[in-house]
Amino acid sequence: MKIKYADNARYRNDEHFQFHTEVKDLIDATGAEKIKITDLFAVYLVCYANEDEAIKKIVKSAFTADIEEADRQRDATFRGFADTSRAALKHYDAEVVAAAKRLKVLLDTYGNLAPKPMNEETAAIYNLIRELMGTWAQDVQTTGLAGWVNKLDADNKAFDALVKARYDETASRTQLTAKQTRAATDKAYTAMTERINALIVVEGEEIYSEFVNMINVFIDKYNTTLAQRSGRKAAKKTMNNEQ
Repeated sequence: MKIKYADNARYRNDEHFQFHTEVKDLIDATGAEKIKITDLFAVYLVCYANEDEAIKKIVKSAFTADIEEADRQRDATFRGFADTSRAALKHYDAEVVAAAKRLKVLLDTYGNLAPKPMNEETAAIYNLIRELMGTWAQDVQTTGLAGWVNKLDADNKAFDALVKARYDETASRTQLTAKQTRAATDKAYTAMTERINALIVVEGEEIYSEFVNMINVFIDKYNTTLAQRSGRKAAKKTMNNEQ
């Protein structure tokens, strides 16, 4: 009996942290003293906490206050543009009404973009702006919506620039930190498992069997996930090669 090999380096960030959370909880339930890893577990807990903090930074880096405010501004402009476009349907000038009706067809196709996830909204507004400034440019001019279109375009570009700046300046650093903390957690984990495997050889299985069986269940679960992912990638590669 021994603890199986866990290919931790191949886990995605969320999988990696979840695996170590399950390991930590199992050791807490078993008792680090019982399986004679008290000193190593203390080191592991520090590494685990550092990884937790690094993962949280990655999540938070995409949703800073500046980005959220830029998204709110963009949504407000989109709603103002949509409201003004609808108002043009009741204009006293028949030409304006006709142009507004044509624009309504386009806007109905895109729907309400404000509630969409941020990145999807950016792409959708970009495409809408291209159409409004291209095929529908004359109708935009006729309805007096050019100012709104220009403002929406500017707001969308400002939002996109903030997201890219945040990624370039911060996200890359937090990803590096996550990589480093992951490696440290794995090193501390390996030290614990190697000691337990060695103790099993020297002392026998009795004290350690329940713990080892449980941790091997965790490892099997994550190994299955990796195998399924590899299988999907291989199938997709084969399909692409056949096309």
